[in-house]
Amino acid sequence: MGITKFVLKRPVTIVMALLCLLVFGISSVFNATLEQMPEMETPMLIISTRYDGAGPEDICELVTEPIEDEVSTLEGVKSVSSTSSDGSSMVMLEYDYGTDMDEAYSDLTKKMNSIERQLPDDAEEPTVMEMSMDASTTMMLSISHRTQSNLYDYVDQKIVPELEKITSVASVEATGGSSEYIKVELISEKMAQYKVTMSQITSAIEAANLSSPSGDTVVGNLELSVTT
Repeated sequence: MGITKFVLKRPVTIVMALLCLLVFGISSVFNATLEQMPEMETPMLIISTRYDGAGPEDICELVTEPIEDEVSTLEGVKSVSSTSSDGSSMVMLEYDYGTDMDEAYSDLTKKMNSIERQLPDDAEEPTVMEMSMDASTTMMLSISHRTQSNLYDYVDQKIVPELEKITSVASVEATGGSSEYIKVELISEKMAQYKVTMSQITSAIEAANLSSPSGDTVVGNLELSVTT
């Protein structure tokens, strides 16, 4: 009853208070900033390294894995993920929320200075970038061809590396399609006849699959990566 009495005795005061709340609400709605990608702090840092002429396996072994081994021990690092492609390595570090990202950036930069001597001489200096939601614009390209059967390999080996060379591009990923591979079917009777085991065949294939980057060569209008 106390509130009811107060309202009945001071109607003008109550009406003015309601009008103030209404005006404040309308003002807040019109002044609110609407963004498709609201600015927010994302505790992630990215390490990008170029090694032209090297294939994905060489990039992974010579660049990506050494970086992962070293940065995973940094304070505040929650998880480490990576992508290795032709001529490019990208390592993503996710930090615990609440981590001082300025300090984390400084620590990572110092760590990369010490890691650099472990990388191949021809590899470019690693670049450390801070992940930002308002800068993470995504563009999707769809590519199709009626006759080219190995379209995925062409996109992954030719188009993706060219897009990655663009300064403002953080990462490029090819999805869909399938990569070419060699399927080896074993005949148990022949294996028994020649006294060959599956492990011996596996070892022979792995030994014949060694490759090292040898640079690029130009064939017509195409620039191809060469491995030996």
